[in-house]
Amino acid sequence: MLERSHRFVCKIIQGLPKRTRSDKCTSLIGWFSVESIINRCKLLFFGRLCRLKSSALPKRIMISRLMEFKHKCVPEQLGFIPDIYKAAEKYNITDYIVNFANTGSFPSKKLWSVIVNQNINASEETWWSYRISCDNDFYMFRHIHPAIKPHKAWTIAKQFPELRVSAKYVIDLCSIVRYEDEHLLCDKCGKFFLNIVEHLLVSCDFIQDKRDDLWQDIININPIQFSVFMDSLSAHEFTTTILSCNTSYELENDELTFFSKTCVRHVEKICRDFYNR
Repeated sequence: MLERSHRFVCKIIQGLPKRTRSDKCTSLIGWFSVESIINRCKLLFFGRLCRLKSSALPKRIMISRLMEFKHKCVPEQLGFIPDIYKAAEKYNITDYIVNFANTGSFPSKKLWSVIVNQNINASEETWWSYRISCDNDFYMFRHIHPAIKPHKAWTIAKQFPELRVSAKYVIDLCSIVRYEDEHLLCDKCGKFFLNIVEHLLVSCDFIQDKRDDLWQDIININPIQFSVFMDSLSAHEFTTTILSCNTSYELENDELTFFSKTCVRHVEKICRDFYNR
C-alpha cells in the first residue's frame, strides 16, 4: 500500500497520467522504492547502535538480540534484528553483521554510509534495469533514460524556471513515446512513420524550418565535431538523444547545459508547431 502511494505521488508531482508505467515515473525524478528507503534507514540506524559505547543500554539490548538470532535461541525471532539481517542479505552486506557479532568491530559512520548507499543503489538499479529490459513498452524509454536519476529536463527546469513548461512537455513525451506496430501516414507531409516524435525530429518536411532552427543551435555548440557526431547518429539515436536532453559526447559543462536547453526548447517548439499549424 505504501509503495503504491509512493508511485501515485510520483505521478502527481510530475503531472503524469495515473496509468503511466511506474518504472518510468519514479526513474525520471530519481526515486528509489519505498522499501529501499526504509531499509537504508534501518541499516544506518543499526550502524549507530554498533558504534555506541559497550556500556550503553541500547547497544547491550541489541547485542543480546543479535546473539539470540545468531545462535537461534528463539524458534521464530521477530523484530529489528531479523529485519536488519534480511535487508543486509538483500544488499549483500551480511558480512559486516557477522563480523560485528564475532569481533565487535564495525565500520566508521562515513564508511558504513557509503557501503549502504552504494549497495542499495546498485541493487535498485540492477532490478530496475532488468524490469525495463524485459518489456517492449520500455524499448525507447531505456535508450532515453537508462538510469534512476533526475531527467536532464527537470534539472534544466530547476536552473532555468522559464523553461519549466517546455521541460514538462519533454517529460510527458518520454513517458509515452513508443514505436507503433505498423506504419502510419503523416497527413501533413505524406510520409510514413513508426514513431511520431522521431518523424518530427528527423524527417517531416512540414516543419523543416523548425528543425533547421534546432540544427542551427546544435552547430553553434563547440567543438564543431559535436555537430558532426550528432549528424552521424541514426534516426532512433538522434531522437533518443534529443529526448534525453543529454549526450554521450564529452562536452564542457557550459556546452552541455546549452545543449540540454536547446533540446528542451526545440522539442516543444517542433511538436507544438506541427499540431498547431
